[in-house]
Parts: sequence; structure tokens; C-alpha cells
Amino acid sequence: MEERKGKRIRSEEDPSRSSDKRRKTRKKEDENVLSRRGSSSSEGRRRGRDMSSPDKDESEGTRKYAGLTCHQCKIMMSSKTDLVFCSICINKRYCKDCITRWYPERTPEGVKAACPFCMGNCNCRACLREPLAVKIQSEKDDNVKLKQLQYLLVKVLPVLRAIYTEQDNELEIETAIRGVPVTESDVAKCEVHPSVRIYCDLCSTSIANFLRSCQNPNCSSDICLSCCKELRDGESFSNSDGTIPCPPKERGGCGTSTLELRRLRKRDLVQKLITDAEELTLHTKPQDVDFAHECSSCTASSRRQAASRKNGHDNFLYSPNALDLAEDDNAHFQSHWIKAEPVIVRNVLEKTSGLSWEPMVMWRACREMDPKANCKGEAKAVKAVDCLDWCEVEINIHQFFDGYLKGRMHCNGWPEMLKLKDWPPSALFEERLPRHNDEFMSALPFFDYTDPESGILNLATRLPDGSLKPDLGPKTYIAYGFHEELNRGDSVTKLHCDVSDAVNVLTHTTKVDLTPRQYQRIKLEQRRYAKAQLRKQQENKSLGEVDKDEIILIENEEDLKNCNGLLGEQSLKDKASKEEPSNSIAGPSRSQKGECTKVERADDPMEGSSSLYSCTGAMESGHDPKVDVGLITQENVTVKYESIADENHDNVCLKTGRLSPSQREADSSVENELKMPTKETEMMPTLPSTPPWDEEDRPPRPVVSTSAESIQEQKLDAPKETNESSKAVHGGAVWDIFRREDVPKLVEYLKRHKHEFRHLYNEPVKSVSHPIHDQSMFLNERQKKQLKEEFDIEPWTFVQHLGEAVFIPAGCPHQVRNIQSCIKVALDFVAPESVEECLRLTEEFRRLPKVHRSNEDKLELKKIVLHAASSAIREAKKLVQKSKIQ
Repeated sequence: MEERKGKRIRSEEDPSRSSDKRRKTRKKEDENVLSRRGSSSSEGRRRGRDMSSPDKDESEGTRKYAGLTCHQCKIMMSSKTDLVFCSICINKRYCKDCITRWYPERTPEGVKAACPFCMGNCNCRACLREPLAVKIQSEKDDNVKLKQLQYLLVKVLPVLRAIYTEQDNELEIETAIRGVPVTESDVAKCEVHPSVRIYCDLCSTSIANFLRSCQNPNCSSDICLSCCKELRDGESFSNSDGTIPCPPKERGGCGTSTLELRRLRKRDLVQKLITDAEELTLHTKPQDVDFAHECSSCTASSRRQAASRKNGHDNFLYSPNALDLAEDDNAHFQSHWIKAEPVIVRNVLEKTSGLSWEPMVMWRACREMDPKANCKGEAKAVKAVDCLDWCEVEINIHQFFDGYLKGRMHCNGWPEMLKLKDWPPSALFEERLPRHNDEFMSALPFFDYTDPESGILNLATRLPDGSLKPDLGPKTYIAYGFHEELNRGDSVTKLHCDVSDAVNVLTHTTKVDLTPRQYQRIKLEQRRYAKAQLRKQQENKSLGEVDKDEIILIENEEDLKNCNGLLGEQSLKDKASKEEPSNSIAGPSRSQKGECTKVERADDPMEGSSSLYSCTGAMESGHDPKVDVGLITQENVTVKYESIADENHDNVCLKTGRLSPSQREADSSVENELKMPTKETEMMPTLPSTPPWDEEDRPPRPVVSTSAESIQEQKLDAPKETNESSKAVHGGAVWDIFRREDVPKLVEYLKRHKHEFRHLYNEPVKSVSHPIHDQSMFLNERQKKQLKEEFDIEPWTFVQHLGEAVFIPAGCPHQVRNIQSCIKVALDFVAPESVEECLRLTEEFRRLPKVHRSNEDKLELKKIVLHAASSAIREAKKLVQKSKIQ
């Protein structure tokens, strides 16, 4: 309407004057964009008066509508009473509907005092394209910087010595082979472009310097020194004189040549780095680490109890308030990080501009940065993981976010827990969500460690430009959640171990409430399936006795896999009143019916030959895309032979549903559609203030405790802050993080009880390559208690609240369960304190089967260490020379 009216006005004017006016308008809009956060109030008022005073040649109609347009939605209001005018910049106006929808934490009075544009957190289309004003960190003192570089060199020296020892041993073997002394000068150098990654053809580990390579011009086999040593020790593919033949063709080689020793770096590079590092750190005293006592620097307000180990000195975790941390406050953090203890920083979002992390705001921001066809396709359909059977489902992005806010359920009333995989897809986070990326970066504490561009203690930042760099994030993880532990289908990140350090920030949570009837239906299904499984176990004595906590909570597997919809009491009543045939699936759409045929898979999906099925649903056109779900028929079942990784490389099966024609249509009207209540949202029941719970079916409090009974939920809760963003005191996710020293016992427990865990298709885990690195197990409360009783170990367990950043040390196995719908943003980094552990994990991953998801050396730690040491030595020498001149 606005565009048509503007055209009609311009058509009545002289064309040249109309063109001049458009140029002036564009000029003023450009000036307005420059008047961002940081402009003074007087400057804003001056520009506001300029904008509100149109040129004389503008018509009365143009002035009228220009002053009644909402900055957020660009819709002209019929009256000024529908708009809130900012008292700072004057020329920005927001309609009351947009304030309610896009800024729910703000009031019209607050917007009048300072609009979102002036606050720097406006999420309108135009502002989402603009970069966010990020505070620039102050320049470090040269002495402080030199001490940090020396600290880094002290930590990487053990890894440099290990690399040198490995190379020196290979030179001794080469000397024996040639019969004459061999130095690095005698080893031929391979010319490789920095952007090319050289990896071992046997173990997939990245090669940093020395390697053995086939000299056959038609063969490109490269083998790392670790594999060379193992081949000689095994006496299977090596000769008596120490030479190693090229592997046979079936193993990727030619089988006709001999592998020759080669190097990728300058001669004697590692030895020179060690010499320079030792010289620069000659007078640097190693940091004293007290592993036997609690931290004396922690106060009652800066620590959080997370375990109750008997005589334990590490039951409390360091949990400072971000508002109390100074820019260079690293000493206290280092004292805990060097002991591989997690750190929880509260209120990190208080340091930001307050940009909304609402899912629909993020989706719109992603579309605005790439509105072309590719983005439209990605915005329409995304791949999510169903936590019930760990199958991948294709779902409309609007449907997914609607379920994030309101909840979804399977047709039998069981909550459906979906996890979105690395969204936004196909591009870097900072490219598709630039303002949210800046917002996330400004929230991170300890930027010397976490800054991915210039963190002085982040080894990953020291890779040279043009070289191939590991993908360390940031990445978003969006998932549903349920407050009570269901034991089947929980929204979890399964137990795993990262090869690098990580920080995870909880940026948004949404609680999905259940009506009394919905909760009773869940309890009914639990009891019903428990009885069915017990009856099944009694009929088959060979399966053994089953603990009640291990009972499969599934009776009709196909129903649970393929039928889903929004949580709603009305749909529950409809389903409860009908008896569906076993081969029919009742979807949320009234007219939909269908069948599902399950495709059998291989027994061992971790061996790389699993038969993963893809169920493609046929949809009737014309259905409302917000309530349509994929229905699976026998004609549409196809077989996929592939493994798909979730956010932590879990193996999941593919279970995609074809979108209906209505879902394939252009999505431009969805944003406006969100402003009006839909039929489905109108049908959502209103929760009574005093629900008539039966004592048996009363909802329990969230299960967040460990096996240690002394840890109470109130101790796990973060301290209640008085600031505005901390009004929501409900936790978002429960974390379990194990100590590095407890890993051997944890692995032994998992191997002993592996059949009690369920993964693909919700079936028992039958075989494991590594119980942690397979990422196929999640310990529930009963199993954590059992672990404590059998091996006397327990994890740190705590609740992550909104605005909290969790720091996870490399090598600490951890798992997460969402107790609300959550949006988390994670970033990996490589701290000097963890570099030896990262090297150990790299070696551990190298021994996994080649088809294993964790086998590939994605971090390339040895290459990072070489570049980090070289860069730090270069900078330290300059600072030392500068201090001598002064």
C-alpha cells in the first residue's frame, strides 16, 4: 500500500524534481545509518529535525506518511497514537505491535526513553544488515604481553620436544638404512601450498613436518611417523633393514615402490624453535599448581557446588560474575584451567547490546543476509535429529521454531525432542548472522583465550593467513527440552570428549508448559509401555531380567518415529478417543493417514557399512504448512547408505519427509503471518493457575542432581542477580562433566554396561569402538548413581542458566540434557594449558577405526603448535629488543 501510494504522488510531480527528491532522500537515509550507537543525544536530535523537515518541493502527502512509518515493520500507521517516538533520536518510531512482538522485554515507556536503534539492538531488516559496534579492547602493556608470550612458550615446549624426539628417532633409522649419517639437510623437502592439508593415508592424522612418501609418480601415498613405527613394530609391512614398502593397492598404495623420508618445513625448524623458546623462558618460573586444596581466591559468591566427592578439593567450580571481571583478569581463571576444571561465568549477556536471540529474529536475520534462492531453500527445510531414535528428519524451519516455542509431540502423546544441526547451514556463522556473531563475541569473557582473531593465548589464532584453518566455530545449537528426565527420547548431547577447549553460551531459553491432561498422558504411556516391556521380557527369558529404568518406553515404534505435531490438549483428546490400526498413523492433520515400512539396517553402524533408511513422506497439497507433517508410505521408502553427524558427530540415521507443495512455496509472508494469531495458537489451552494434579501424576521437580544426595537444586542454581535480564531463574540445561583422571574408570564402566544404552532406532548399543568417542551413550540419573557405587567417581553436575558461559577443558568427557528449549552458541579454542592433553587426544583418535567419525585429525594440533611457537618467539624477540632500546 505504501509503495503504490508513493508512486501515485510522484507521478503528479515533475520527473526531474522527483529524481532530485529521491537522491536527497537517499542521502538523508545514508546520514541516518551513520548516526548509530555512540552518537550524542544532541547529534541525534539535530538529525531528527533534519529528517522531520522535508524540502519545500515535497508534497504534503509525503510528509504525512513519512512521519507515521514504523521503523521496524515499515508499515504506515493511521494515527500517531499507534507509534512510540524515541526521545533521543526523535526520528525513529516503533509501533506498539512491533514492540510487543520483537522486543517483549521492553515497554513503550522504555522505548520512548531510548529506542532499540539508539540502544544498538534493533532487529529490523535494515539494522540486521549493519555491523554491530563492538568495543575494541585496550592495547596491552609490553611487559604484560611479553609475560603472556613466555607463558605460552613454556606450555608448548613439551610438545615441541616430543615432535623433535620423534623426528630424531626417524633420522637414526634413516642413517641405518643409508649407512651414512643423515641430518635434516639430507632429507628432501616437499613443496606444498599452505592451503593444502597433508595427512596420513593410514590413520588420517595431519602431518606437520616429517613423513614417508611414495616416489612413484603415479602414487601419492603419505604415511606419518607414528604409523611407520607401528609398521616396524608389527613386522607386517616393513623390511628387515627398516625400509617400508608402499602399501598394496587395496590399501591405497601402489605396492611397487619404497617410502622415502621427506619433510615439509625448513631444515632444523623444530630444533631452532626449542632453542629460542628455552632462551626466552630461561628466567620464567613455572606456575605453582596446588592440586590438594581448594582455591583460596574463590569467594562464596564466585563459586558453585557441582559435586560431593568425599574429601574432595574440587567439588566447587569457579563461577564469577561477568560484570565483576576486568579485561585482563586471567590469573584466577588460569589457576583453575591449568587443573582442567570447568569454569562457569554468569551474566555474560549483560555486557552486550541486548540484541534478541529469539529464534524468529535469528531466522529473519539469516534470510536478510542472503535473500537469494539458495537461502530460500535452506530457510524452507532444515535437517533435525529426533532424540527418540536418533534419526534425521527434514522439517520446515517455521515448524521447527514453532515447536521450539510451543512444543511438539508424537501421536501417542510422547514429547518430541528435536535438535537442529549446525544452523545456519552451508556458511560460516559470522557471514549469515553477522550482528549475532558480534553480539556473541562481545559476550565472551577471558578474550585472551576466546578471541578467535587476536587472542594472545589462543594458539589457533596464530596460523598464518592463507593456510588451511580448523573450523572452531562459532556454531549455534538449537534444541527442544523437557524438564523431567524421560529416560527415552530426552533432548541430550550424548557423552563425548572434544579435542580442543570450548566455551558454550546459553543465549535463549523457552519453557514449554504441559497441561494436566498432557502430563497424565505421558505418565500413562510410561506405565503402559513399562508393562508391555516387562511382559515381553517374561516371554523371552533369554534376554534376562530388566531394570525398570531400562524399560523401552515405546510400543509402536513406527508411530513414534513418524507422527508428530504441536503439543496441544485438543489433539490429545482427539487421539485418545480413537483406536488407530497398527499400520495407520494419525497425524495432526485431520485428513491424513499413512503407513510406514521399516528398512532393516546393518548391526554395526560404526563400521561404516550401516544401512540407514530414508522415509520420505507424501503430503497432500493445500494443507497448512504449520501443522502438516511428513507421512511415510511404503512406496516412498528409500534406503540410504551413509552416516550423518549431529552437532557432536553422533551417528544418526536419515529419516526425511518430503515437504508438501504448500511448504515449498515462497516464504515471504511468514513474517507477517507471525504477527497474527493462527488457528492453531488460538486452540492452545490456557494453563490453569492451580492444576488439579493427582498425587501420583504430580509433575516432579527437574531432575538435575548427581548421585550425590547432598547436592540440592538450590545449590546448583546460579545466584539470583538483580539485573533485568536475570529475571528468568529457570535453568536451561543440565551439564555433566567428568574429570580427566576419571576417564579410565568411566570407560571401564561403559564397556561393562554398554548393552544398557540405546542409540540408533532406540535399540541397544551392540558394539563400540570407543565408549566415549562413539558418542552413542548418555548416563541417566540411575546410571550415574550406579557409576558412583561401582567405581566411586562422579561428574561435576550443574545447571546452565540463561546468559551463562560454560568453559569445558579439552579431554573432559561431558554430556548435556536440555530442560527447556535452548539456543546455545559454542566456540572452540586451544589454550596453552591444554596443549599436551590435545596431543594425547589426537593420538587416541588416531587409533580409532578409519571409518570412525572422530578418526580424522580436524584440529591439526602439531601444525598449530609449530606456527604458534614461531609466531610467539618472533613477537617476544621484538618486545625484548624494544625494552633494551628504551
